[in-house]
Amino acid sequence: MYRYIAFLFEIKEYKLNGMINMKMSFVVFSILTLQAGIGFTQSSPDSAPISDESQVSGLPIYRGSESRSWDLLHTDLAVSFDWSKRYLLGKASLSLTPIFYEQDKLTLDAKGMDILTVLLEGKKVEYTYDELELQVLFENTYDRNDTLRIEIEYVAKPYERDPERSEAIEENRGLYFINANGKNPEKPMQIWTQGETEASSGWFPTIDIPNERCTQKISITVDNKFQTLSNGLLTDQVNQSDGKRTDVWVMDQPHAPYLFMMAVGEFEIVREEWNGIPLAYWMEKGYGQYAQDIFGNTPEMLTFFSDKLGYPFPWKKYDQIVVRDFVSGAMENTSASLFYEALNVTDRHLIDKNWDDIISHELMHQWFGDLVTCESWSNLTLNEGFASYSEYLWNEYKYGKDEADYTFLIEHESYFIEASEEQKNLIRYFYDNQDDMFDAHSYNKGAAVLHMLRNYVGDDAFFLGLKNYLTDNAFQSVEVAQLRMAFEKVTGEDLNWFFDQWYFFTGHPELEVRHTFENDTLTLSVAQVQSEDETPVFRLPVFIDIWKGDQNFSYPVVINEAYETYQFPMNQKPDVVIFDSERQLLAEIDHPKTDSEYYTQFIKDASLYSRVETMDSLYTFENQELVDRLLTSSFSDPYYMIRQRALEYLIDEEIKLKTYEAEVLNLIKDPSSHVRSYAIAYLGQKGFKKYRTLFDQALKDDSYLVVASTIAQFTRNDTELPVDFLNKYSQENELNIVVTLADYYVDKKEESTYLWFQNRMKGLDGNTLFFYIQAYAEKLLNAPDQYRKAAVPQFEQVARNHSNYMARFSAFQALVLMSDLQGVDRLIREIRDKEKDPRLTSLYNRI
Repeated sequence: MYRYIAFLFEIKEYKLNGMINMKMSFVVFSILTLQAGIGFTQSSPDSAPISDESQVSGLPIYRGSESRSWDLLHTDLAVSFDWSKRYLLGKASLSLTPIFYEQDKLTLDAKGMDILTVLLEGKKVEYTYDELELQVLFENTYDRNDTLRIEIEYVAKPYERDPERSEAIEENRGLYFINANGKNPEKPMQIWTQGETEASSGWFPTIDIPNERCTQKISITVDNKFQTLSNGLLTDQVNQSDGKRTDVWVMDQPHAPYLFMMAVGEFEIVREEWNGIPLAYWMEKGYGQYAQDIFGNTPEMLTFFSDKLGYPFPWKKYDQIVVRDFVSGAMENTSASLFYEALNVTDRHLIDKNWDDIISHELMHQWFGDLVTCESWSNLTLNEGFASYSEYLWNEYKYGKDEADYTFLIEHESYFIEASEEQKNLIRYFYDNQDDMFDAHSYNKGAAVLHMLRNYVGDDAFFLGLKNYLTDNAFQSVEVAQLRMAFEKVTGEDLNWFFDQWYFFTGHPELEVRHTFENDTLTLSVAQVQSEDETPVFRLPVFIDIWKGDQNFSYPVVINEAYETYQFPMNQKPDVVIFDSERQLLAEIDHPKTDSEYYTQFIKDASLYSRVETMDSLYTFENQELVDRLLTSSFSDPYYMIRQRALEYLIDEEIKLKTYEAEVLNLIKDPSSHVRSYAIAYLGQKGFKKYRTLFDQALKDDSYLVVASTIAQFTRNDTELPVDFLNKYSQENELNIVVTLADYYVDKKEESTYLWFQNRMKGLDGNTLFFYIQAYAEKLLNAPDQYRKAAVPQFEQVARNHSNYMARFSAFQALVLMSDLQGVDRLIREIRDKEKDPRLTSLYNRI
């Protein structure tokens, strides 16, 4: 699963995209929260639903692998749908055998269903059902030599039960109907499923645990206009007499029930092959022409990962489908990954951002998670750590080490932020709810630990270890010990020390590194200053690089004490000392350097980390000559983010235009749209009138990011945008364009601007609405009542019904700001009382 909820992912992109010096988004957000008397913080694991057992006892519950009494061999489903009621009408035939001991009953997970009949070998059998579990009671006992066939006729009613919610999954229904009545012209009619963690039992009875696996057959009956998708291969299509069709999908390789999937809708499909394996990209209508632009690297990814892992892609086909209102970022259903609607983009969107990270993430899961599956959610990082590390591997191969290192830097920072609030074991057997495991520890730290392991054992041993791990455990569930033993088999080394400190202890190294030079000796000290209550003193194999002139001397050391000192005799003071020169540690390192040392590090060391560290330190430089030299080098750096960082420095420090005018004008033509957007932002701050013609040209840039940055400069300089431009972009749905246009209109008083805000609510996704409604609410603060009253039903509709909880939150805040209007107080109370998401109810109840 791709962890980042859509709105969080977009916020990160928005901040990086250089829409700077605008009063929009977070400033408006602060205005709203202050005036409403509430504030928003990202929910912690404490806000997730907790089990009855933990509530009663007050003690944490050990979350080991689920014990298995039965082995589920095969699942055969026949399903059809009642769109008006949002029901699934199903027949399930399950083949099972006892694991070892004799059994006289069978317990199946089946959430929120009507159970109509239960048969054992074609004969009715007694059962009990409590809305969560179906217990089938046998007259006889059965042993491991018996194979049973259980047939269940049922109706799944996913919208008639309260689903759990979390940061990972918006609503754990298992089965989702989108625009079921077809009345919303802005959305297609769709059905799709989401099984992880234990929600597949919301649409078929099963043993819904990750350490179960079986083969499957699904017969899906739909109206002829719809297409269907499921795991495995489409083996048959049978036309019915009533304008319907039954599609038969067969998956003859065993996989976990949470990886079962189904999708129904009208799609544009682009097909190709890789090594004889069929590939297909399923897009919403209108986006099929861009499928190759979005997913076109898939064949190359398949070759790369198959070769790198030494294990060919294990499934008989691979589909990738984009759906509406998905409850997470993406999901790695076996042979059929599902993605959220943000991937409904045109080739123009792809100028600013490709989707390779999320695509490679879900593809890597086909090996790590689908072929080899964590046996318990406590071991989730065995799925998600590898999938997250795939993003690094692909970027390193396809786009270069700088790109890989930069994305890793961002992921590390996300982990450090989470760890500053709560540090957790990477493998943790105590948690309140399994969805709590989907965090920056399981993903980001998990990937970072694999990177450190790769650096320690070397590339050859690392990838051979992965090959052995996959080969030895294919079609099985695993725990972290099996990963350790795979590497021990290759290296011949006991690696308990590595796995213990990184997987079973909390935290990470916090290092204070200092160096001095005197008496022809360089002395370097390393202190591990992390709390020792739960975090160990780490064993850290690192390299220390010492630069003298054009010579680099690299020394391997192993730090395994809380405080260590190293001395290096030398006849001259080094130009710079770089601790952990491979930049592979997941650690917070405090190593002060002089301006000159930072400059040398930037110029001499090829690492992106060294360049970024220097750029971050530029704000504290006292030597202006070195600042000038560094900026000059940065403007021509081969990696776009360094060029962008240089422009960001000019903006933050309000450097006079004439100082670097020629360089900035050159960057206006940079191949990177990110760099161009920052160059526009700087010129807008310092030279809008002088270079007005450049801004008129920038409004015609192919990049949405550059255009949005340009709109922001027109707003900053209180200058009217051209009418033909406004006509062209007034209904554009791209997030940055919508947000910057909203900021442009927010202080204008013409009636047309109020009407623009009213009409623009249509067609925006939840991420964009989150920002847009804040601007809309700000505009209405002192607006005539006619416009405020017109906005109330718009905000009410979003606050009550939108699938994105942050969009609902933004709309609720907007209503609070209009509580002086008649009837709005009542609406606020009703919305608050009916809201089920604990992340919102905790906020709403403060009002």
